[in-house]
Amino acid sequence: MPASTAEAPTRRALRTTATGTTDATRWDIQGLRAFAVLAVVLYHLWPGRLPGGFVGVDVFFVISGFLITGHLLRELVTTGRIGLAGFWARRAKRLLPGAFLTIVATGTAVLLWVPSALWGQYGRELIASTVYVQNWQLAADSVDYLAQGNQASPFQHFWSLSVEEQFYIALPLLLLAALWLVRRSLRRGTSAVTVVRIVLGAVVVLSFAWSIVQTQTASGIAYFSTATRAWEFALGGLAATVPLAAPRTLPARVVRVVGAWVGAAGLVLSLVVITAATPFPGSAAALPVVSATLVVLFGGRSGLQRIGRFAPIGFLGRISYAVYLWHWPAVVIVPIVLRHELTTKDKVAILVGAVVVASITTLCIEEPLRFSRWVKALRPRRVALYGALSTVVVVALGVASLTALHVQQVQAAEFAKQLGRGDVRCFGAAALISSSDPCVNPALADVRVPSAANALDDDANRAACWSNDSDAFNVCALGPKTGYTKHLIAIGDSHNNVLVDTYERIAEAENWRIDVAGHQSCYLTTAVQKAGSAEQVADCNGWKQNAMEYLRSHSDLDGVIVTHSTGNGPVIPPAGKSNDDTVVDGLVDAWRSAADAGIPIIALRDNPTARPDVVACVGQMSGATTSGCDSSRANALRLFDGSEQAAARLPGKVRTIDLTDYYCTATVCPAVIGGVLVHRDPTHLTNTFAKTLSPYLGDEIAGALRAFGK
Repeated sequence: MPASTAEAPTRRALRTTATGTTDATRWDIQGLRAFAVLAVVLYHLWPGRLPGGFVGVDVFFVISGFLITGHLLRELVTTGRIGLAGFWARRAKRLLPGAFLTIVATGTAVLLWVPSALWGQYGRELIASTVYVQNWQLAADSVDYLAQGNQASPFQHFWSLSVEEQFYIALPLLLLAALWLVRRSLRRGTSAVTVVRIVLGAVVVLSFAWSIVQTQTASGIAYFSTATRAWEFALGGLAATVPLAAPRTLPARVVRVVGAWVGAAGLVLSLVVITAATPFPGSAAALPVVSATLVVLFGGRSGLQRIGRFAPIGFLGRISYAVYLWHWPAVVIVPIVLRHELTTKDKVAILVGAVVVASITTLCIEEPLRFSRWVKALRPRRVALYGALSTVVVVALGVASLTALHVQQVQAAEFAKQLGRGDVRCFGAAALISSSDPCVNPALADVRVPSAANALDDDANRAACWSNDSDAFNVCALGPKTGYTKHLIAIGDSHNNVLVDTYERIAEAENWRIDVAGHQSCYLTTAVQKAGSAEQVADCNGWKQNAMEYLRSHSDLDGVIVTHSTGNGPVIPPAGKSNDDTVVDGLVDAWRSAADAGIPIIALRDNPTARPDVVACVGQMSGATTSGCDSSRANALRLFDGSEQAAARLPGKVRTIDLTDYYCTATVCPAVIGGVLVHRDPTHLTNTFAKTLSPYLGDEIAGALRAFGK
């Protein structure tokens, strides 16, 4: 929330006139700030109740564009120039104290209470937030900010502050460049206001067009990109170039009042009609952005002034920046500390606590510091020096967490390697948890490898075996290059490629050659998958066509192993057909094509899923492993796989393999089996556990080949 990061009176501003003193505070903007921050906070706490609350961020962008452009324009008109050093120094004085205080406090809380498994992600985002590039960090990580199941970080909300800070840097530079070009041209008499309008108008058109395009093609990046959000600031800035004097005629007063209230109504409507499922920002962002622009343009002499002047609303607008800074870390960290999802009481406590802490921060730290004579007297060079030193100190906190994490990772990885190399009884899948006589090794009671801190990196996939954002059918070969007795290929999405090392162990043990070909969110089916953007769907379809062509041209294969993530099961069903039926039909059609070429099909059922916070949960364990992070068998297998149903329609041509009993007992699917952490995220296996499946999966594949007479 970049709410009050822009200049605006937080104390009562008085204009002296011939008749006395008049309050010149834009209380409608203070009310708009209160509306925006409340919408964001309520969305984060109760997303189902206020589905479009995240548009509060867009409202803040408009406010900032309006206020900052107005400030720069007044300086241009008055002095003919923009003092960059002074402008940026004022921004630093306003932004840095509250932001750095929040980052340091949150970073300390992470080190004290958050499992080390999350330190890597959180440490990187702490650093990115401190230097105001958090939006690009999230875009690079392809984080879906609106997806409730994602593991959010307590620094994630700094993405909007990063976008705003980048706007503060770019806007004055862009205006100065435009003015320089105008003054160098034949149009030296062009006014500064005209130049500002042309520049901002161009930004609105280009950025809005790009926002629509990128939202359709790369929605994850579009949400965080400065390029797709710039038009929101620019439109607010254009409003600042419109000179609106006090309306003297009835039509003028009607236009102003109607414009303000239409904007207010549009903002309220956006909270309802826009949801997390709406492609955003794109064209949908026009509703809250245009509505907010109408309010800042016409709200100064409307009933919205009276609403904003209402003490609780005005005060919430005053502390909105701090409320935004403090509420989100609590939303993320409190459930980790409490070890359960937030209850209604917890959410109310967070809401009240955020307001209390924000009030203290604003009244006792931010404003006294900003309005102090010492700070006001600081020259821009001094501000830059102190800002740089503060940045180094805060960044050091992130570096410290990453260093501590690295040390833990090295130690844990070496321990895991030792266990994996040795003949450890009952290790991983060898615990045989569903058998009538499960294997129990007391020495593994308090062992959990890989460590939670290492889990995300415990992945076997290899570039040569993988196709990502491409329709190329990349194939890697595992096992002996010559003299092998069987030649198979394993095709699927990432759940196929988590087994790369497993396939390699099987190939070496059996003297087989096993090729592997995987594609992100894409598997062997003729159904059209919901694989993300239109470009990703096209890549997936092309990859599947190339896979089928490969199989038709390699009819000498002894078998093709197929598997897919049940999470990638959703497809685009034809009219009148269910998702599950479409999944089965797609598998049958694809498998039949391979079977008709004489290649046996071995279908491996997908592994069970785990609870969303499984890694963090295990990371909080100390001493003996408990069942506190386990999932029920019914919940872990709730997603539709379709392999058995498809195999039933191709009798004699498909054999299925179901390893569920190596993951689950009759009632639960443990998070840790035989001293091994099963999942590195809610759906993907750790490489350590996958490798312990090698002898059992190898036996199943060999049995399937014998059934085919191979």
